Amino acid sequence: MQKVSTKHLHPGMVLARNIFSTDGILLLSADTVLNSTQIERLQHFNLPSVYIRNPLTDQLTDKDMLDTIPEVVREETRVQAVQVVQTAFQNFSANHRLESQPFKDTAEFLMKEVIENPGAMVHLTDIRTCDGYTFGHSVNVCVLSTLTGIQLGYNRFQLKELSLGALLHDAGKMLIPKEILTKAGPLTVSERKSMEQHPTLGFDLLRRQRDIPLVSAHVAFQHHEKFNGTGYTRGLKGVHIHEYARIVAIADVYDAITSDRPYKEGSLPHQAYEVMLSLANTHFDPIILRTFLNQIAIYPVGSIVRLTTGEIAVVTKVIPGLQTRPALKVIFDASGSKLENGPEIDLAQQLTIFIDKVFTAAEVAKISLGNMYFNQSLRQAQ
Repeated sequence: MQKVSTKHLHPGMVLARNIFSTDGILLLSADTVLNSTQIERLQHFNLPSVYIRNPLTDQLTDKDMLDTIPEVVREETRVQAVQVVQTAFQNFSANHRLESQPFKDTAEFLMKEVIENPGAMVHLTDIRTCDGYTFGHSVNVCVLSTLTGIQLGYNRFQLKELSLGALLHDAGKMLIPKEILTKAGPLTVSERKSMEQHPTLGFDLLRRQRDIPLVSAHVAFQHHEKFNGTGYTRGLKGVHIHEYARIVAIADVYDAITSDRPYKEGSLPHQAYEVMLSLANTHFDPIILRTFLNQIAIYPVGSIVRLTTGEIAVVTKVIPGLQTRPALKVIFDASGSKLENGPEIDLAQQLTIFIDKVFTAAEVAKISLGNMYFNQSLRQAQ
C-alpha cells in the first residue's frame, strides 16, 4: 500500500483504503479498481492523495500485512471526530458562539481510544480534502499529542487537559478571514501578521468558556512559542512554555510537514523526521521531541526502499525505538531482477546495511504501472 498523489493516478490502480468527504460521506471504498471517471471525481473533491495497493508487494500478502498494523485510532473514529470539529467550527462562524461540549466529548473520545492502543505507532497519515485541512489537522494534533502524553506518563486528568487543548489549539483560526486561512500559496506580510494573531484570539475565546480548563486555553496561546524564545506571541523560552504547549507544538509541525496541501505534497515520514530533529533545542523541547519521534514509523510498513547493497525491499515490520532499522523483504536484487521469494533482512541485526533511498509517491505510481519502468528507474537511481 502506497500513498499516491491523485494527479499521478491511472485507471486500473486499486484503492487500499476507504475515501471519505469532509462530511463523512463514503466516496469510494477500499479495493475499488479506479477508472478515469472516479479519478476525476477524487480530484474534483480536492483530495490531494489516496492510498493504493502496490502489485509489487502482492507476493507479501500486502493487504493482510497492512491490516495487522494497529492504528492509533480507528478510521471510523477519525472520520466522526473530523465531522464534529467541522460542524462546531461552522456553527461558530454562523452564530459567533463557541459550543464547548462537542470539543470536550470528541477530545475525551479520542483520548480513550488512544489509551486503548498505547503501543501503536504512527504508520499512515490520514487522507483529507484541502477544504477540510483545518478540521483533520486539529484531530491529528489531538491524537499525536495524546499519544505523546501517554508515553510521558501522564495521568488521565492530565491527558484530558492536554487532549482538549490540542483539539482546540487552532481555535483562533475561526476568527481569521477565510481568504487568508485557505490561501493556496505564501502569505503577504500583512496576511502573515493577521495569521499570527490566531494564538491570542484563540486564548481570548477559550478563557471565557467556564467549562474549558485555563491550562487548555494556554495551549492555544503558546503553541507557536519556540524552545529558544524566538516564537510568538510572547517570546516564551524553555520551561516557561507550558509542557502541554511544547507537546502540541511538535505535533502541530509534524502533521503540517507530512500533510498534502494545495501548493505542495507532504513530506515522507523519514524526511519529516530529519527536519524535526534539526529543530531540537531551537524550536522544540529535545526530550519531548525524542519521545514524540519514538512513536513515528520513519519507514512505514509497505514503504519501498533501496538498500546500500543495491537491493530493493519493502518494509515489513517496525519496532518502536528502532525505527531507523526496520525489517524488510527483498523484492528486486541489485541487478534489478524481480524476486518471487526474496530474502528477509532485519536491519537491527544487519548493522552494515542501510537504507539509502525511499521511493517517492510519484515513483511508486509509475512503479505500479509495470516493472518495465521500475527496472529502468533502478538503473537511473544507481
